[in-house]
Amino acid sequence: MQFGKTGGLNVYEKRIVRGFLNEHWRAQDIVTEINSFRPCTVNVGRIYDVRDDPNQKAAAKKELEEYRAFKRSFDAQTGLSPFLDERLVKSREAMLLAVQVFNSPAISFRAETFSVLAVIAWTYLAIEFADENDLPTKRQNGSAISLSDFLKHNGCPFSEGIKNNLKAVISIRDSVEHNLVGPRIGDWLGVFQACCVNYEKKIVELFGERLSLSKELAFSLQFSGISIEQSETMLRSELPQAIKAINSEVFDGLTEDQQSDQEFQFSVVYTTVAGSKSSSFVRFISPDSAEGEDVKNVLVKHKPSALTHPFLAGQVVIEVNNRTGGQFNQHMHTQAWKSKKVRPVGGVERPEKTNLDYCYYNPTYKSYSYNERWVQLLCKEVGC
Repeated sequence: MQFGKTGGLNVYEKRIVRGFLNEHWRAQDIVTEINSFRPCTVNVGRIYDVRDDPNQKAAAKKELEEYRAFKRSFDAQTGLSPFLDERLVKSREAMLLAVQVFNSPAISFRAETFSVLAVIAWTYLAIEFADENDLPTKRQNGSAISLSDFLKHNGCPFSEGIKNNLKAVISIRDSVEHNLVGPRIGDWLGVFQACCVNYEKKIVELFGERLSLSKELAFSLQFSGISIEQSETMLRSELPQAIKAINSEVFDGLTEDQQSDQEFQFSVVYTTVAGSKSSSFVRFISPDSAEGEDVKNVLVKHKPSALTHPFLAGQVVIEVNNRTGGQFNQHMHTQAWKSKKVRPVGGVERPEKTNLDYCYYNPTYKSYSYNERWVQLLCKEVGC
């Protein structure tokens, strides 16, 4: 499909317009159809120009039907069309499927499926980035580059942690194609979780917020019900030889810092709490909480980043209002961070001098973002 990118109709669109005119469409309806998802809209005068040109040929009825199907292929949320954005459409779908299958309690083929689909998702994303930035998308023999090829290229925009994570997922994918690994996949859960979080981060960073999967999918790989006795048995038990071999490829050669990088593997710590049978439960302790401070030598500390401080100022306002039902606004938020000295005012020489307990300065985008702890503090003060 040819998509006009200027304020004038291209040759293809002129034929489409003439076809619609022959079908007795009104000029206003035609311009609405033409402008749908078009990068640069045209005015109704362009339709009249086609109407007044006796030499303009018309598109056939089948071609008009194909054009209308093309226009209706765009996703209202992402703006993607499988006709124009096939790689990104399939990349997102592959990651959606990877997480959905992994989270399905009826599926035991989870590590295998996740690793295969996740590599496909990242490969499509990588090749799309390469194509848009004049990087190689083909090998010398004419075949498409692999994800491993892309990770080796100097133009790859991924951090060391993300590269290490993807190399690990690729190793797992290659290994499970030929080996039985059984139901024990806990060693890779952190790697898989980081793969999901990294994907969300990079597709938004490289292709825009509209491509975020957050509204369609919560990136948490669920744990099927497991008892404390079962978990203790797993910790004491000997790893199967097949998993040992895979783990040697995944983890060997990485330093302790590289293995603890949250972009390589996502860490979650469990703690049990004494109580009656009716109140005993497994608790997740956040390092931002008061209780988290008591177990800070156990919990993995997160480096301040957009992942630990995900809320922009406008999102903070929305979160506070959603949770309190109040009338919290942007001005009130500004007054709050000023009074609590959470971040410096604009124009200072060192904008990164923030209170990292609540706020983080992103030097790449030159913007401030806030964490859950800040939202909770505001909610408490507003009256949550």
